[in-house]
Formats: sequence, structure tokens, C-alpha cells
Amino acid sequence: MNKTTIITSLRTNNYSFEDNGDQIIIKLARGYFLKLYIENDIVVKNEDMVKQFGLLNGKSLKLIFKIGIIGYLIYILFFVLYCILDSQFFSSGGKYFIIVLVPIMLFQLLEFLSYNSRLSKIKKLLNLND
Repeated sequence: MNKTTIITSLRTNNYSFEDNGDQIIIKLARGYFLKLYIENDIVVKNEDMVKQFGLLNGKSLKLIFKIGIIGYLIYILFFVLYCILDSQFFSSGGKYFIIVLVPIMLFQLLEFLSYNSRLSKIKKLLNLND
């Protein structure tokens, strides 16, 4: 697929993108991008990127999700150890902490699934292999 057909298919499907000469940057959301590197009217490389603050800037969507889930699991491990050692935890309001923690993790999972499905739709539209 050459560059002009990529641009026309993105315009017809109302995807926002930037044309920077030898690369096309497709915006999935506010901080999520798909970069297509083009040489001689052929897509040579594609990579999805997440731009956030901190150390995780410029990483892929799947890597950001894995790092976030591992961080939550480590945090939950210490939290579970505290619950085991303190028998009065649930009677002193610990259940509310769990009620708040679960939706935060579910939000991250749903956000990943949403952006991953949008990313796969774009890749399917442009006939890119994963």
C-alpha cells in the first residue's frame, strides 16, 4: 500500500493523522499514536507509541499495560500481606480501600482493550501485519 492510498483511506474513515514526509503519525487518542515509517511508497515499519509523563514516554501500548499491571500486582501483594498481619483491617474501613482499588485496575484494563481494538482496526484497514 503506497502513501497516497494510506492517506486517502485515513481521510475517508475520519482518522486524524499527520504527514511528516517519510512517516505518518495516526492519533488514536490524546497520548496514543501509531507511527508508520515509509520508504519508496512502502510501509517499512509500524509502531504504536504512548506519550505520557515520566519514564514510560515513547513505549508501546502493550508494554505500558504490562508494566502498569505488574505495578498494581506488587502493590496488592504488600496490601494482602498487611491484611493478613492486621486482623482488624476490614473492620476499620479496609473494605472501602478494596472497593476503590478494583475499579482503578478495571479502568486500566478497559482502556487498554479500547485502544488496542482501535489500533487493530487501523492496522486491518491499512493491511499491516502485526
